[in-house]
Amino acid sequence: MVVHQKIRLVACINAEILSTGRELLIGKTVNTNASWLASRLAGSGIDVTRITAVGDEIAEISAALSESLKRRPSIIIITGGLGPTYDDLTLDGVASALRIPLDLNSDALDQVEKKYRSLGLPLTGERIKMAFLPSGSQPIRNDLGTAPGVVMDWMGTLIFCLPGVPREMIAMYDSYVSKAIGACTPSFHEHSFVIKGIPESALAPLIEKWHKANRDIYIKSHPSGSESRPAIEIHLSAVHKEGIQDRDLAEAEESFRALLSELKIDTTDGGKRK
Repeated sequence: MVVHQKIRLVACINAEILSTGRELLIGKTVNTNASWLASRLAGSGIDVTRITAVGDEIAEISAALSESLKRRPSIIIITGGLGPTYDDLTLDGVASALRIPLDLNSDALDQVEKKYRSLGLPLTGERIKMAFLPSGSQPIRNDLGTAPGVVMDWMGTLIFCLPGVPREMIAMYDSYVSKAIGACTPSFHEHSFVIKGIPESALAPLIEKWHKANRDIYIKSHPSGSESRPAIEIHLSAVHKEGIQDRDLAEAEESFRALLSELKIDTTDGGKRK
């Protein structure tokens, strides 16, 4: 039985994502893990402040993690580099950044051994390698793969190391990480609508004016359509705090539409010039 270290996070305010793997830097693999994680974290009311990708080098991983820790985020999620091959060096990079050794973790070794035994395969040095974790950390069970994940609390920052294989990463996040950060009380709310017939440059001063009066709600314009037939999606979002609810975002939309009257934009049909 694996006993995970108890995780206590007083206030889940922000998170950073660190993706490892040269395949991300040469365009061979699209970093879908980072976008998926960012969406899930935002949906939990956690502000993702930075996403970083580095290669399969201990020094690069170590430097990126050290820089992240200096910003003191509540959460750091690292993906990739937990496997048995020579370039799976994420945990070496973590240990280097924290200046701690890698120890053979008995719980992790038990997980790895049982997994390979179920496959009819023996333990080898490369497979045992996946059970060496940063000292003081704990393994996270990998139900869909062989490499355990890792969790540790480092001076108030939760560090999660998850596999790079998307289905393994998603399963581990849903089964463990989401519960570990479940103490976060904020919730995320979003609302969007489309304005047609006006370029983004014309909306910019109204967006700035509206934002100054609505600091607790984040507004972002996303242009689409064409130059001759512009369409702008207005996306409103807020972390649940100080009484902000979904209905407040609907009211926020109405207040923004009221400002559009200054440009004589008819918003009753998605937005078009009168």
